[in-house]
Amino acid sequence: MNWYLAEFRLFGIDVKVHWSFVLVLAFGAFLYGSGPAGWLVGSLYGVLSMLLLFGSVTLHEYGHALTARRFGVGTRSILLLPIGGVANLERIPEKPSQELAIVAAGPLINVIIALAMAPVALLLNGGSPAGILSMNAVGANIQNPGLLNLVVFVLSTNVLLALFNLLPAFPLDGGRLLRALLAYVMPYTRATRTAVVVGRLLAVLMAIYGIFSGAIGLLLIAFFVYVGGSAELESVSNRAVLRQFKAARALTPGATSLYTSERIERVVELLMRSYQTDFPVRDLSGRFVGVLTRPNLINALRDTGPETRVVDVMQPAGEIPVCSPETDLATVWEQMGQSGSRVIAVTDHGQVLGIITADDISEVFQVMSAAMAGTDQRSQPPAATGSDAQETRKYV
Repeated sequence: MNWYLAEFRLFGIDVKVHWSFVLVLAFGAFLYGSGPAGWLVGSLYGVLSMLLLFGSVTLHEYGHALTARRFGVGTRSILLLPIGGVANLERIPEKPSQELAIVAAGPLINVIIALAMAPVALLLNGGSPAGILSMNAVGANIQNPGLLNLVVFVLSTNVLLALFNLLPAFPLDGGRLLRALLAYVMPYTRATRTAVVVGRLLAVLMAIYGIFSGAIGLLLIAFFVYVGGSAELESVSNRAVLRQFKAARALTPGATSLYTSERIERVVELLMRSYQTDFPVRDLSGRFVGVLTRPNLINALRDTGPETRVVDVMQPAGEIPVCSPETDLATVWEQMGQSGSRVIAVTDHGQVLGIITADDISEVFQVMSAAMAGTDQRSQPPAATGSDAQETRKYV
């Protein structure tokens, strides 16, 4: 559900707090409210503790986002969920050194916060480490409202956040660090597959422990790790396929162009007779001036009718991202994602050769990946039979 409890913008990045975050605040209020401070004071203290915890999570995600910005990678948004935060980067750099820096920045922020809290906790505790370094003491005092206990809570949770995120369970930070290190010695796709397998094994172990210990939160994290790793592997594999094909390969031969003076009722006729859904628009001199996309056409038919001129509802050329015929389709796909456009214009020495849509890339991917899979299968040696039968297919 795309409904958010709160939204704000900091350092040019949108932060969205998912509605389910209410469950975290309610849990904090219940946990602390049932403690020695009583329901009113304890509940308020619990809510404050959860807010500070997720403040640390937010700073962790900003560590990723701001470091990514140094390498030219934008961040669409940061989403806060009950199980943690997610920095939605526009892309993951495939240079291992850049990914290492981006991934390490998150846990490093937690370490810095913990180090900053340590002298404050010592000062409030009269210079004695007793009750600060002992987890038993922390656990016993955590529900008691007080400045010292609150500082110790922030210190200890940031240490735990750093350690937990460094577990090699893809797509947690530790799993991404493992993938980046493996990418130094093997292809990126294989490195991702290896990191995902390790992450899945850890997810299964976390789930088993969560079942027997009753830790529901751990079960949710195990599910997130298992599903998230699979989605990342699919994304990386898809990019590997698309990177083998150039933009010129996705251009539709003989695609129909429209002229600015035409009415959109003609476009409806074209849609009925062909599979083309988005149309380049040219002026009377033949110069490319924009694109009429299917969503714009549908909106115009509903709002202004078939007599509307193409020029009045097209997307201007200045808003259309461009690429060269030699740009690989993985890069084209990333450009679309970064610009939020469903089309991209292919230009060669200032001349627009045509447009590529998200549907065009999807079609190339489906056809070519199926053809490549069929070629790989036919190239395998015959399967063994009888007691000597074994799997011979290689996963690269």
